Amino acid sequence: MTSSMRVAPRASTPSRAARTRARATTTTTTTRRPPRLVLLDRDGVINVDVGAPGVTDVKDFRLVRNAARAIRALNDANVRTCVCTNQTAIGKGLVEASYVTETIHGAMRETLARDAGAELGTIYYAWKARTEPCGRRKPEPGMLLEALEECGVEAADAVFVGDTVTDMQAAARAGVGRALVCTGYGETMGEALRARNVSLPHTIVMRADDPTMSFPDECFPFDVYEDLYHFVRCAFADA
Repeated sequence: MTSSMRVAPRASTPSRAARTRARATTTTTTTRRPPRLVLLDRDGVINVDVGAPGVTDVKDFRLVRNAARAIRALNDANVRTCVCTNQTAIGKGLVEASYVTETIHGAMRETLARDAGAELGTIYYAWKARTEPCGRRKPEPGMLLEALEECGVEAADAVFVGDTVTDMQAAARAGVGRALVCTGYGETMGEALRARNVSLPHTIVMRADDPTMSFPDECFPFDVYEDLYHFVRCAFADA
């Protein structure tokens, strides 16, 4: 507004799309205290997602860049970590549960330790095929609730870091904070936000702010980060 008494020509009303773009560009991340517990999806967050049916051969297991460094930073900050991952290839008969828990997860722990001296807490996995009812398989919150109970942490003091719609749904249903990373399936969100010239971190507040239009209302709000290491740096910047 100016102090002049001249009446300016009436500006045209911004379109809904323009208002949405403006809101998306100016929204910043939600304010939360540093979490006491960080729950992690596996494929696409810790290790490179190889696509369906997931890692069924340990030779295909590779860490996402800086994932080990991120987990080590959480260890150094005395933040507990747990993994909550769907491994439905077990229920489909494509891989044995023992191979996942001993060989693949064993290799994950060894690689994290070798690369950065990083350690993970309990690894929870849901193994039933999607055709079978299961309260643990994401988007259901069972695994996350188990982790909260085991660690003795309230939902308000925990964040789930994932790369998919079902990750954000599970986090919302468990009542924990939600962080989407632009690795794995999250690359789609990263590309869409970059197309709008939105810098990260960034908060998606409502469906109108979601450039992918793929997340249901129950997911909002959630914060978006480049990757796990970016999340850690931002979450503990003022800690």
